[in-house]
Amino acid sequence: MKGKSEFFNRGTVFLLFIVLFSAGIGIFLYFQIRTDPVTTLISEERTLGVHFMLRDGEALRFSEIFLYNPRTSKGAIIDIPGNVGTIIESLNRVDRIDALFDPEDPRDFRTLVEGFVGLPVPFYCMFSFDEIERFVDILGGVEVFIANSMETDSQGNRVLLPSGNVMLDGGKARLFLSFIDPEETELDKIGRIQKFVQAMLKKMGESAAFLSHEQLAPFLSSSMKTNLDNPAFRALCREIVKLDGDRIIFQRVLGNTRSVDNQQLLFPHLEGQLFRDSVRQINANLASADSRDTSDIAVSVEIQNGTSTTGLARRTREVFQSFGFDVVAFSNAEEQDVEKTRVIDRRGSPEAASRVAGIIRCSNIVTEIPDASAPADVTVLLGKDFDGRYCK
Repeated sequence: MKGKSEFFNRGTVFLLFIVLFSAGIGIFLYFQIRTDPVTTLISEERTLGVHFMLRDGEALRFSEIFLYNPRTSKGAIIDIPGNVGTIIESLNRVDRIDALFDPEDPRDFRTLVEGFVGLPVPFYCMFSFDEIERFVDILGGVEVFIANSMETDSQGNRVLLPSGNVMLDGGKARLFLSFIDPEETELDKIGRIQKFVQAMLKKMGESAAFLSHEQLAPFLSSSMKTNLDNPAFRALCREIVKLDGDRIIFQRVLGNTRSVDNQQLLFPHLEGQLFRDSVRQINANLASADSRDTSDIAVSVEIQNGTSTTGLARRTREVFQSFGFDVVAFSNAEEQDVEKTRVIDRRGSPEAASRVAGIIRCSNIVTEIPDASAPADVTVLLGKDFDGRYCK
């Protein structure tokens, strides 16, 4: 009996060894062949979304959504200001969108932003000022264009960032991002931040080979908080080297600022639906590889109010601005009793007029003899059929 027992014990140990060995091989092969989520999205030619955030302690300093289509190599950077006013159900009140921002766990904030944008944004990279300084130094600096020279304090010393193309190391990048000028408009501030994110993305792509070194992984993990693991982050960097920097779309939230509980909140037009519509159109434009596509060609628009509704041209201007059009003029028309809205092509460009008409679902498009003296490429004459968003 003893010999049989020893035989079974040896057999059991051997069988257990085989099972463990097979499991080990399986785990090894899984980690070797598994595909990271960024590579999966790229292979499926689906839009990549990355939420970049900069915090100052517990406070959010900027929040930018980067969208990228791997099929066309086109991208967009969308500013989400922290003071966007919205109903936050978990707090049971209207508050700033960044009231849910928690640097230790940004999931609730990111979920709220995804709902506001209307698109999934699966990845995020969050920096503190110390971390963004370290990350920029790892990249070897980023080059930005500074329209007006910036003078600020750094540890008791005056530092000047001159105008023009400037290479920022980590310390100067920190000054550039923390710079506060009471005379700077909100639009200029947003543009400055978005241009920095654009420059950082460009340098990440250019540095993809360097950032792929395994020895660099600990330094990268200490320079940001992210849900991108090392393979996914490297895949992102390798992909955005293809980013068409000349065709990046910049977008921001338009709305009205109102005071609520001693806070200045930005309430988007039409409760944010106009913004979500513009984001959906941006996403469609990013996916369009048609050489005939005119979506990234600037079109100037003139808006005339042909009704007795006060302020209709001004509000319609904001609709078109939300979709990236250059509204060069808005006014009341000579006629105030127009029944049907007309979109008038002033330059002999029916494609541009069709784009403009599509924003407000207007089917009444008129092409006039090209007029170089006209103030805009397209004139929108608003009629009684226009409800402030669409033609009925």
